[in-house]
Amino acid sequence: MDAFRRQLLGDLFNQNRVSFRIPVYQRNYDWAESNCAQLLADLRGIIDTGNKHFLGAMVYMETAGNEQILHDYVIIDGQQRITTTMILLKALYDVAKELGDTSVMQDVDDYLRNRNCAVEEYKVKLKPIQSDQKQFVALLDDNFAEINKKGHVWLNYRVCRSRIQQWVNHGTRPSEILRGLIKLEVVAISLKEGEDDPQVIFQSINSTGVNLSTADLIRNFLLMSDRNQDVLFTKYWLPIEKALRRNTDDTNLNLFFSHYMTYQTHAPVSDRKLYQSFVDLFKTRGYSHESSLAELKYFAEIYRYFVEPYGPEYPKYPERILKLLQGLRLLNQATCYPFLLYVFDDYEQGVITEDTLEKTLRFILAYMVRRSVCGIPTNSLRGMFSYLYNRTFKVKENKKKYAEAIIKFLSTVSSRDQVPSDEEFRNALLTGSLYSNRALCQYLMMVIENGDGKEVLQADGLTIEHIMPQTLTREWSEHIAPDEHQRYLHTLGNLSVTGYNSELSNKSFDEKKRIIREYSKAVRLNEDVLDKAVWNAAAIQARGERLAGILLRRYAVEKVDDPSLEFEYVSQITLSDDPHSVTRKKLVSFSFFGETYRQSKFILMLLDVVKLLDELFPRKLEQLALSNYSFHAKAQKPHISYQVDNMHAPLEIRDGIFIEGNLSSSSIMHLIGSLMDEYHVDKSSFYISVATEEFTFL
Repeated sequence: MDAFRRQLLGDLFNQNRVSFRIPVYQRNYDWAESNCAQLLADLRGIIDTGNKHFLGAMVYMETAGNEQILHDYVIIDGQQRITTTMILLKALYDVAKELGDTSVMQDVDDYLRNRNCAVEEYKVKLKPIQSDQKQFVALLDDNFAEINKKGHVWLNYRVCRSRIQQWVNHGTRPSEILRGLIKLEVVAISLKEGEDDPQVIFQSINSTGVNLSTADLIRNFLLMSDRNQDVLFTKYWLPIEKALRRNTDDTNLNLFFSHYMTYQTHAPVSDRKLYQSFVDLFKTRGYSHESSLAELKYFAEIYRYFVEPYGPEYPKYPERILKLLQGLRLLNQATCYPFLLYVFDDYEQGVITEDTLEKTLRFILAYMVRRSVCGIPTNSLRGMFSYLYNRTFKVKENKKKYAEAIIKFLSTVSSRDQVPSDEEFRNALLTGSLYSNRALCQYLMMVIENGDGKEVLQADGLTIEHIMPQTLTREWSEHIAPDEHQRYLHTLGNLSVTGYNSELSNKSFDEKKRIIREYSKAVRLNEDVLDKAVWNAAAIQARGERLAGILLRRYAVEKVDDPSLEFEYVSQITLSDDPHSVTRKKLVSFSFFGETYRQSKFILMLLDVVKLLDELFPRKLEQLALSNYSFHAKAQKPHISYQVDNMHAPLEIRDGIFIEGNLSSSSIMHLIGSLMDEYHVDKSSFYISVATEEFTFL
């Protein structure tokens, strides 16, 4: 490795028959206009003072030459500054051309192109990566129709061209600007092929603060040291970028890698640890560069429909699937995407049918809508969706009832991740502050209006409108009491959408109706607003009930009681088995009179069973409590009693009746068996399911 201070143009780009190539593992050209503006400010300082300016380090490696080119360099670091300097030169060339300054035009062209080079590939001295090269060459050749006008190449060219034109208009000559550019200096670090490892150098530079995204780092890792990097880039990486990169925006690309790693590791991965987690996964799974890229391409081409269901290409999935994905996107519910990677992979592999895919998506959308409406915090969702697939299908037989298994699992979990019930959903729709979640509110308005058919009313350009205004006027106060105003203001029954931005208006109800009639195309949504003479609490309640009914039907969740769906491989233990057989066993569920109840703790199961018996046989529990009931004669303390002083860990059943909570799992089975006798219930009606290992057939 050698390092020297050099003029970027005078020492490096002033050579003839030279090529500076940016390899495919480098990130795209993504300097923002603000970065370009800073370079122009530095250049202005050079012109005004005559001082040199240090541009930074440029790391490159010379490769073996060929017949067409004398010196061929691969740029390891510095491509953003170098590419911007070349764009700046092109802008200077065009301004000089307008002025007829042929001397500056010739000098600039010598920095940009190899004179008298017959091979098209080497005519331009700087060769960006494939995704940028077409834009850069089109700019140099004045093929402006072929340039992406939202890309950084074009945007920065416009900034440079405009600024140089201003300087010239105020008396600065193009030759002065060129002399200023020649004074740009770099520390040129030249690596020796076969002696220096470019990947080590690149990662060392990145560790000192170069702002590379996760996507940049992963591309570098998978391509940089591979001899077939150009082939892999074209075959795999370019399709990944095409699927997820939009113009200069890498948001979806980086989000994909985050969700892909959650899919692979079954746990959320922080952005800070994402790249290292990917490297660790690559090594432990024994991937090759190509196999890893092939898998990433496969999932990226699925993932693009999550973030852009109605993209520019012919859709891969039918309309009914895209519409459900669009609903999740409009709700900003990306936390479910790692789980959906599993689901869509199963669909692509033929594990599930299109109907099952639709049913699963419809449930997930309903689940997310219900959670959002009920205001359940989202901080548990990332973790829940990272393990949902593995927990649901730990028992592989569950895949035969795919959607039903997912519904049952989320309907029976004992945490806040449980599916909100119809009653909880309905109450939240009627009384909750729906307006506080604008994306959800607007989405539900569109759902109500459009029904189950093809969407005809789009959210773009629409605003959420309070029918009863946010501030009461004297006229409104005649029909709405202050406490009613506070209670119903932001609820479903008082909200609509219009194309008229009047949400801060306190107009009369008649004026509100006129605005809705003229500026809102929503018919179904507003039918019971326009027919009212006054708008009061009764009208809001009635409309809320109607709209909530529509949403309850749209986001209905079926009840799945199928006892064959278990989420652990289980074995059954009855009351006739040895009670000690439950010791150190993991409880999954219990069954009583043909109904299965999920429960993971023995003591909570005991409470459940006692309450079920109490429902079946009222007043028996009081008798047991009065007698200080114990299931065996030698017990020193009662197991069911009104007297808590005689218990180690009393748990209340109801009405001051307590049960002993400090019991082993075998004692609990003894107690349940004894209670079955007391209540004269057939013991065979009860059994428990405990986790066991997956059955192995030899």
